[in-house]
Amino acid sequence: MAKKKYKSCGSILNHPAATVASYFVFQGMRYMTIGERSFKLALTLVFSLPFIAFGCDLLVSMLIAHGLNFLINGQIPVLMRYVVSDVGLTRRKVESALQKISSTARYWGVKDVLVFGSFSRFQMKSSSDLDLRMYHRPDPLSSVLAYCYAVYLRIWANWNFVPIDLYCFTDPVFLDRMRKDEAPALLLDSEEMQQKYPSTLSPEEMLKRNSNLK
Repeated sequence: MAKKKYKSCGSILNHPAATVASYFVFQGMRYMTIGERSFKLALTLVFSLPFIAFGCDLLVSMLIAHGLNFLINGQIPVLMRYVVSDVGLTRRKVESALQKISSTARYWGVKDVLVFGSFSRFQMKSSSDLDLRMYHRPDPLSSVLAYCYAVYLRIWANWNFVPIDLYCFTDPVFLDRMRKDEAPALLLDSEEMQQKYPSTLSPEEMLKRNSNLK
């Protein structure tokens, strides 16, 4: 009987509705650094202020604000991968995203953007996403600029329905969470990341080797 109950609980947790609920509640914060998580929570607080000012209940205001944060700063196309599986990722979308980041990241003081995941394993297909990690300076101003840029990229990705899974970091130890068989593409070729991944290929070469992506 206990075994059946365990299986039942597992099926509930794997239900698309449970996935959406988890994404909505946590919005990637469990994986974020303390700095990015604090910035995310601060956005919810800022979004709640107009509702509080107009007399809404504090809890209701925070819930609405959390929802707005999810719509604006959530990685919605990535969530859809777990709900509908195939999100229609194309070579053109990947090229557009990489070009967008390569041409704008330096203006926000970002040191490098690394592309991990199926892209770096040459296994990318229409149901994949772009696993991005943004390397930035640790001082408060640079960190806030990087977090703002991450929000900007997520909005752009949501609008264009490009599934990007994006997180910021300052300490290379953060990259120890990644798979050991992935040598990421470096979009800005920072000296630190070149030293950490000396054998990595260029983004253009990696994209060519992802032959399953149409």
